[in-house]
Formats: sequence, C-alpha cells, structure tokens
Amino acid sequence: MERTADGGRVVDVARRLRRADTGGWGETALRAAVTGLGWEWRDGDAGPRLVTGLVPDGSGAGAARLRPVGRFERDYARGGQEYVGLYVPVALPDGGAAAKAAAFRAAAEALTEEFGPASVMGVYGDPGPFYDSAPFWGSPFLRWRGRDDTLELHPGQHGPELLLQPTDPVEDWFWRQGHGEAHAVGGFFGSRRDPANAGLGFPGRWRTGDWDVFAVALGDFLHTLPAETSALGIKLDFGLHALVPGTHGPVLFHLACGERLEIAYDTEPLGPGVTDPATFGWIPAASRPAALDHWIDVPYHSGDFGIGETDGARLAGMMVATLRDLGVASPKDLSLSDHAQQVGDYHVSYYGLTLEENP
Repeated sequence: MERTADGGRVVDVARRLRRADTGGWGETALRAAVTGLGWEWRDGDAGPRLVTGLVPDGSGAGAARLRPVGRFERDYARGGQEYVGLYVPVALPDGGAAAKAAAFRAAAEALTEEFGPASVMGVYGDPGPFYDSAPFWGSPFLRWRGRDDTLELHPGQHGPELLLQPTDPVEDWFWRQGHGEAHAVGGFFGSRRDPANAGLGFPGRWRTGDWDVFAVALGDFLHTLPAETSALGIKLDFGLHALVPGTHGPVLFHLACGERLEIAYDTEPLGPGVTDPATFGWIPAASRPAALDHWIDVPYHSGDFGIGETDGARLAGMMVATLRDLGVASPKDLSLSDHAQQVGDYHVSYYGLTLEENP
C-alpha cells in the first residue's frame, strides 16, 4: 500500500487547506470545513481523527487530526478558538531519519514550486510549539504565513505533515519563550524579506554562563542537524569565535552542515604549547583530510557525519573540553561569525546555540 502521497496530491491538499474556511477555529466551522474537504470526522479521546485517504495505513498513523485547545494551548488561543491546528500526514516512510528527511524534502520541493519559497523556515528543537517534544529524527519546518491562518510543512513523529493553523497562537507561544530561562527555545528560526512577514515578532534569546548547560544545548543542536538541513535543502556554514586569554577572539571552530556535518578546529591562532587536540577526540588532517569545505585552516576536524550518524553529546563534549582547556572562561565568551545569520534568503537566529550573534 502506498504510504507516501505524490507531489501533485500534496500540492492539491495544500491548496485546498489554504482555501478552507476555518471560521475562527470553532468546532462547528471546522466540521463544515472537513466535510468540504471530502474527509470523515471521527471523534476520539485525544481529539478528532479525520479519515483523508491521503496516506492510508493499518496503524492509523496516516489519519489527519485536529489539535484541541487544552492546558498547554489555552494561554495562546484567541476568542472562540477550540482548536489550534489541523495536521495532515503526507508520508509515512519506512526506515529511520534519512527516509523521513528525504520525504520532507520531496514535499518541500513540491510546495515551493507551487507557492514559492516559504516565508519562514527553521528547526523547532525541543520544546516545540505548545511544549511538544521534538520528533526523534529532527524538527525542520517550512511556513507559508498568512494573516489569519498559516500553512506549514511540519515535522511529525512518523514523517512530514501539512499543518494548517491559526497564525496567532503559535507565534504567541514562540514570542513568550523570550523569558531568558535555560532551554526555553531551541533550534533556529529564519525569516525572509516577504510582505507575509509583516508584524512577525521574535523572542529574545537565552544565554548561559554554565559550561554544562551549554554542552547540553550544543549537543541537542548538533544531534539531528544533518537530517534537518538536508530536509530543508540548506547548508549552514559559520565559525565560532572564542575569547582565549591572550588573543582577540579568533575563529577556532568552523561548522559546515548540509547533507553531512563536520566541524573544523584551527589551532594556528593559538600558537605553540596547546594541548594535543587528539586528547579531546579531534582528528589530525595530516592523517585523515577533512571531507567538507571550510574557510579556515583545518589542521584538525571532527570527522564527518551523515543523517543518523551524529553523536551530538560527544561532539559538544569535544568542543567544550577544548575551550575549557584553552582557558575560555564562559560560554558567554563565544560568538558566531558575522555572516552566520545569512542562510540563502533567510535571516536566521540560532536559539539553540545560545551564542551572541554578530550582525
């Protein structure tokens, strides 16, 4: 049985979702909208399940669903909204993270061809909207923002989903994560210069002076990054400055991640006498050259990792151990290179990295 909708069917459903009259997201209006879409509404303990026939399967994972306003959503719902999302699976790929990222990218390419580039893109990290846990394989998203309702290509646990949602609740949730507490928001968030983004707000970032807290955040950021960048069809390419005593804060590390992830470590600005990087797990380029392109010298690197191969905690541990050994006093003495926030046509904020960003 086919468990992936072809691009034409995905686009057709997306078009119909964008045209649907959600009528303020109350149940009466949504029942009428579901009927208009030709779907069957079935009530359930966790909220309505909608039989669409788009990706049928025996487990029920292919059913669409509505997200009711519950205890995690009620602070963000508006007026008479009883629901804050309609989720429609478009693929249930067998296999792990690589299959799910590939299915997401295929759907993304079809939707982009139809609607143009998404106005907003990024990675939710953990937590996601309304405090959801991130899927194991990654949490990339593409969002075509509307004034009242927004269409999103969304990361489901089983694969990509189309998500139609009222615009305000999810953006209000995101905005309110700017309270500065550790791990308030993760991942990264990118927006284009697009009239659709008028009035779009961004929360303040959280930062930490605790190496252990930073190591956890960095490890979480890295762990699923190849799946996420591959799914989005982007490449991240930036350096990390470190205020090593006796220096002016050189770029020590360079991260490159598209379909594979590799981190370079440049010891040249530090002069002689540093601890052998191999002590922390860095690989000498003399014995194994770097696999990816880097814009700094690469005497040492992390090795390269594909989807499902990255041990984020280990890589973060290597970087943090190296920085502490060099005498960097705090994660607050780290910052991103000055072009890090430009990813294609998107201006990106890296909430999961907690680092100062240099415009």
